[in-house]
Amino acid sequence: MSKKTEKSTLKETDECEAQSKLETLADVGESSGQPEHASSRDLDARVLELETENRKLRETLEAMHESRDRYVNLFDFAPAGYLTMDERGIIREINLTAAGMLARQRPSLIGLPFVRFVAKADQKTFLKHLSQSRNERRSLTMELRLVGKGGWHLPVEMHTSSARDDRHCLFYRAVLTDTSERLLVRTALDQSRRQLEQKASERTAALLENRLLEAEVAERKRLEAELRQRMQELADADRHKDEFMAMLAHELRNPLAAIVNATELMRRKPEGHADLHDWACRVIKDQTAHLARLLDDLLDVARVTQGKIVLENKTLDLRSVVSQAIETNRAMIDDRRHHLKVRVPPEPVWVYGDGTRCVQIIGNLIHNAAKFTDVEGQIEVVVEIERDEAIVRVRDNGTGISPDLLPRIFEPFTQEDRSLARSRGGLGIGLSLVKKLVELHNGKVEVFSEGPDRGSEFVIRLPTATAPSSALEQRETNSGSPAGDHAGQYVLVVDDNASSADSLSTLLQAYGYRVQVVYDGKVALDLIKERVPDVVLLDIGMPQMDGYEVALRMRDDPRLARTRLIAVSGYGQEEDRQRSRKAGFDHHLVKPVDIDILLDLLGSPSS
Repeated sequence: MSKKTEKSTLKETDECEAQSKLETLADVGESSGQPEHASSRDLDARVLELETENRKLRETLEAMHESRDRYVNLFDFAPAGYLTMDERGIIREINLTAAGMLARQRPSLIGLPFVRFVAKADQKTFLKHLSQSRNERRSLTMELRLVGKGGWHLPVEMHTSSARDDRHCLFYRAVLTDTSERLLVRTALDQSRRQLEQKASERTAALLENRLLEAEVAERKRLEAELRQRMQELADADRHKDEFMAMLAHELRNPLAAIVNATELMRRKPEGHADLHDWACRVIKDQTAHLARLLDDLLDVARVTQGKIVLENKTLDLRSVVSQAIETNRAMIDDRRHHLKVRVPPEPVWVYGDGTRCVQIIGNLIHNAAKFTDVEGQIEVVVEIERDEAIVRVRDNGTGISPDLLPRIFEPFTQEDRSLARSRGGLGIGLSLVKKLVELHNGKVEVFSEGPDRGSEFVIRLPTATAPSSALEQRETNSGSPAGDHAGQYVLVVDDNASSADSLSTLLQAYGYRVQVVYDGKVALDLIKERVPDVVLLDIGMPQMDGYEVALRMRDDPRLARTRLIAVSGYGQEEDRQRSRKAGFDHHLVKPVDIDILLDLLGSPSS
């Protein structure tokens, strides 16, 4: 009979005996009818109840001990090694499996730093792994080698997570998995792969010697070339995403810098500069519109990709849609003094679609043409009908599109300018969004270009419809505030982004600083030969000569020994800050700059 069955039988026997005693006491009490017998009977009954409860408590305690023993066995004899460490990496608990991996008795390991049992070459990586687990508060995995008593190395995979105990003290949980067999399997697989490659090479040589199998060899080469192309496409897509994330931060920080400067100017209200109110309003309006376009494009690409775009279709006059798209980009067209030519038919051109999205489609193409067409360039927008299709053509004589980029122009994150300067800006998603939205309207979009500096033409084709149209309305509002005055030093602002540079200059001038602005690093180097500034606010990402190179050349000039160099950039990663320090910058500020911090730096003594 098992121990569990025996305990169950004893339990039932005890319960029966207790019940029998209680019944006997009840019978005696009823027969006697005397008070002292009743009191004695109640006392005996209470004693029996307490004995029953005591027995149940013992059974519960035994069950807890059995559960603990099962847990201890599971913990100690699990196939993986388990241990806990305090915040300094000292071993607090460790199971037998993990102790066996270290080839030591468990008691001798408690209180020792785990790093002592890590191979020297892996110790720095291990400590960094613990730090990362503590900072990121998530489970992390790494591969390392443990050192046994004889100096042998055991490869393991370590899963670590950090937590806090009841006293809010940090500790680590770690799981160790022996990967030696996995490495052996991997080595065997590599050897098998090499053998297969060798056999394949020999087979290929034999096939080449046989003229009858030349077609098979050609097919194999074609498949290999296709596979390489697919792999290259995947690698390019992954690289484009990484570049996109970096460029997104850069593209958002430039307009934010101008907005923050204009806002600070309006908030602080420098006296005697009331005319700056309208200027600050224009800066905020223009840069906010730019930010809205970027964010809208990002959200729309995500929605389209996930199939969450819902079109509110109705019958539209395409002429009205084109007119609204042009007005959306009017400020940029006028600012760059483009010659815009619009040709639309005299009668309505009916299409069935979402008015907002149609304006967005054509507006993106016009914005693209304006961005990639030089000052005083030509832009033409044409609306026409061919059979049952409504056609919109957007032409320009701008930078054009290179032949290798043309087939990929509608792919997400595709851009031609990948330099640090990012002089054209953009995220590489606008045309991808255009293509997806056009396809949602059962249309198609095409692109034509004869090459760099030969301009480009985008053609949208949409099905025609017959019905009355509805107009879209837009409204703009303006607001603002005055400015004040402050005494200061001679500051040189160097930034290729005119809005950011001008807004920062205007803000500093409102506080009494003598400010000069240049939009090119080489011009700044020529300017300091004539006059040495007290402070240089220098952008990093500029065309022709970036901010790092400008800073290095300024530090080589002994006349600028007391001039402070402050990096004001959209690039704010730790590696960017380290690089700016090596280039000789005294400080590194990330756009949009906190004006209070900047004013404190300008007011501090020279380095």
